[in-house]
Amino acid sequence: MPCPSAGTIPMETIPETLRLALQHHQAGRVQEAEALYRQILQSKPDHPDALHLLGVIAHHAGRHDAAIDYISRAIGQNPNEALYHNNLGETYRALGKSQEAAASYGRALALKPDYAEAHYNLGVLLMGQGRAEAARACYQKALAVNPDYADALNNLGSAFLDQDKAEEAVACYQRALTLKPDFVFAHNNLGNALAGQGRLVEAVAHFRQALALQPACAEVYNNLGN
Repeated sequence: MPCPSAGTIPMETIPETLRLALQHHQAGRVQEAEALYRQILQSKPDHPDALHLLGVIAHHAGRHDAAIDYISRAIGQNPNEALYHNNLGETYRALGKSQEAAASYGRALALKPDYAEAHYNLGVLLMGQGRAEAARACYQKALAVNPDYADALNNLGSAFLDQDKAEEAVACYQRALTLKPDFVFAHNNLGNALAGQGRLVEAVAHFRQALALQPACAEVYNNLGN
């Protein structure tokens, strides 16, 4: 039997190599993870998980065009994996390609209607387009799946606030902070909502809490100064 070429791994060890790569990736050892994903692809160039995860690394590194290439190749091998479509949507959104992003989130949700993160990501996209009502519906769908989704609660609060529904916004921010007391953006957003209601002492308290958690946040200093 011929020896494997340099950099390749035996086919039977691919599952274990992928498991190790994921451990590195989840622990933040991205270089080690990337090297193992590439080794997998040298042995099996069409391995969908390795392609997808290399795409995720590229996306987080700001190499979005490379990410689209990798994740699209993964989808070519396994078009029924909702996670791939969601992350392709995230990459398109980072590039400002809103139509492509929305289509990718839509495919993810067609495959997995209870995909809370895809509902949330579609909401972020819609909110960025100024479509607060549609974004609110997406955040509410995410929360129907996962009621403890603190990011979705925070963003739902912002959607309510955009529609001048301050009481609903305050309730969302407060619930987010119950779940995640160190949520800087929720403290800041709650401060803004309370200030808009004239509840200035409470607003100041939340701005100060945000600054205690993140002392270099210029936006919070600006809000506190106002």
